[in-house]
Amino acid sequence: MNPGRLHVDSIRAMRVRNTRHSLQRYAAMCVLLYVGLIGVAGAQVGAAPAAGVKRALLIGINHYKAVPGLQGSVNDVETMREILTTRWGFAAGNIKMLTDEGATREKMLAALNQLVQESGPDDTVYFHYSGHGSQVQDLNGDEDDGLDETIVPQDGRSGNVPDIVDDELDAIFSRLRARSVVIVLDSCHSGTATRAIDIRARSVPQDMRIDLYRAGVTGITTRGIVPLRSSRFVVMGGAAANEEALDGPVDGNFHGFFTYALSRAFTTAGSSASPREVFAAVTRELGRIQTSFGRTSMPEPQLEAPPEALDLPLFAALASAPASAAGAVSAEPGPRLAWLSVAPSAAGQVTLINGVLLGATPGSSWAIYRRGERQFAPGQALAVATVTQLAGKDARASLTNQTGAIEAESRAVALMPAPSVSRVAIHILEMPAADRSRIESTLRRNIKNLVLVAADQPARFLVDLQGQTVRLLSADGLRVMGRFVLGDDKSATDLARVASRSAKAAELLTLDNPSSQLVVSVRVAGAQPVDTRDIRLVTATGPAQLHSRHQEEARSAQNSLQLDIGVNADAYITIVDVDPEGSMNVLFPNDYQQRDFYPNGAVRAGERVLIPDSLQTGNRAGFHWDYSPPRGTDTVRVFASTDLATAETIRRRIRSLQQLANQSRGNVQTRGIPEDLGTLRGELAGLATRGITTVADPAAHDPAAAPADWAATSVTIEVAD
Repeated sequence: MNPGRLHVDSIRAMRVRNTRHSLQRYAAMCVLLYVGLIGVAGAQVGAAPAAGVKRALLIGINHYKAVPGLQGSVNDVETMREILTTRWGFAAGNIKMLTDEGATREKMLAALNQLVQESGPDDTVYFHYSGHGSQVQDLNGDEDDGLDETIVPQDGRSGNVPDIVDDELDAIFSRLRARSVVIVLDSCHSGTATRAIDIRARSVPQDMRIDLYRAGVTGITTRGIVPLRSSRFVVMGGAAANEEALDGPVDGNFHGFFTYALSRAFTTAGSSASPREVFAAVTRELGRIQTSFGRTSMPEPQLEAPPEALDLPLFAALASAPASAAGAVSAEPGPRLAWLSVAPSAAGQVTLINGVLLGATPGSSWAIYRRGERQFAPGQALAVATVTQLAGKDARASLTNQTGAIEAESRAVALMPAPSVSRVAIHILEMPAADRSRIESTLRRNIKNLVLVAADQPARFLVDLQGQTVRLLSADGLRVMGRFVLGDDKSATDLARVASRSAKAAELLTLDNPSSQLVVSVRVAGAQPVDTRDIRLVTATGPAQLHSRHQEEARSAQNSLQLDIGVNADAYITIVDVDPEGSMNVLFPNDYQQRDFYPNGAVRAGERVLIPDSLQTGNRAGFHWDYSPPRGTDTVRVFASTDLATAETIRRRIRSLQQLANQSRGNVQTRGIPEDLGTLRGELAGLATRGITTVADPAAHDPAAAPADWAATSVTIEVAD
């Protein structure tokens, strides 16, 4: 470890250097998830749902007739179709898709009305819309802000075609007889421009053609309709009413950020997952996306529900496997994960059918199991497949760690996303040519894998010049990451060091295990708590705000890091910090902790663990993590593994990276980072085929008896001077 980062006091302290709108109305949020609780929230916990048919209507629009297009909407609904069929047992014949020119206003309303007419009281209904949203003046006085929310059909804003307003959707969905109804709207009526990365807001300006929305023109009336806000619904929103829903490249393909996070949650959610659990999974995934993009903030997901519904099964009528070709609900448990069908090809090669829809991009790893597999147990895979190229929606992959024959219709589940690009992409904003040349020369001299990109290409950082001060900005241009004096060699090296953090943090974040049975959660103790008043949960996606601990200043939650961690199974935790200077440190376990303070990082299932246990002098941990200059952003990654060997592998690799950083302080290089983490990536992927079959005694914490499984999550911390 870097000795410059340690500070020893009376208890041998370790220093970490550092850098509403209420959901009261249907479609009042940018991204909404409604789950009808008729027969769900009102039913007794554990009651078996009646048999019915699973039906879905999925609408995604990229290419609009009269407004700017999007890039991820069609991918959104194609991905959700794959997850509904493989994970939740929807029959393909009961899923209707409308995309682009097939999603005009007339066709959308016809499909919605058909869905209502066909659905019976015992059916499960899933509706998903990905596309633009907007607003129009409220004409019936039912909106507090005087504006109705709308979704924009493919031909919207052309000729005399109005948007589809929330009152129209109210009128349609109020007629649904289905017992379980899920409605997702990945759209938004507000938005702001983003800079230097291909991210688009899913919103268009308010429609001012008021006459199109007067009674008799759209054919709607709210007289006699029971408003959905008075029904027993669960509402999950990906953004507040004054925030933009985002559309951009995620893990190699374009998606709505919220839909992608929701798809990951639906892929791995247990059959009895509650709204609270799904919401937590969405929040964790949005945090991963945020850090991988270098964004300083993301739209804040929000969940609203009757209190008694928050912990009931979200998919009460969907917690079953595929049954008949007609899509009837079965009592048999469904697969634990969404999966891809595998087709063997040449020796050592396979094709993952429709792999792109579940994120099978080049470099991603997949665990292959036998035909008909449902549990996808850790360590029991037949092989690991690494994607080498795409062929349409299919993915070609090479096999490694093979332990058995791969037959047709074997099943593949996501094992690890593709590694991040090792280059540090920087866009220099407008400035005098002479100054640009000096800055370019400095960056090239100090960052060996630098790539300078144009305004229309994705960038990790922006650089501008104010007077003689060079500013390093976050990718969205919203936050100053550092200020440096032009011509000052030390400042130039500092700039390069901050930029080099990008490749390290991004690659560390791609070490993820989507198929894990472990769930690890972490938050900064003392940070803004989740709002749980009455019926609403709000999770802040911005970084925790702390400051450096000054001399003689009392230690507090504002200047010393304390983490609140929980894991759903006995596990060994490893805490890694990436600081604003590009350094990686294994914060825990460490050489300064007391011997009886979670030895080897072992924690018990279901317990909330504070590390360190107290900010008081003489705590049980034997260390503190105090913040000191420079200011900046830290990424703290928490790994959990069921076996000690995996934990030790992670720790050993991270420590070797820290040694590399110490040896090259004068010349910041990130070229070696992916190679070293790539070795760790290969070792972690190999765990999928380890083949451990011993069943662990739940009363023992014996790494030799536990199957090898691991998971990870992150928190971001912004530190001021």
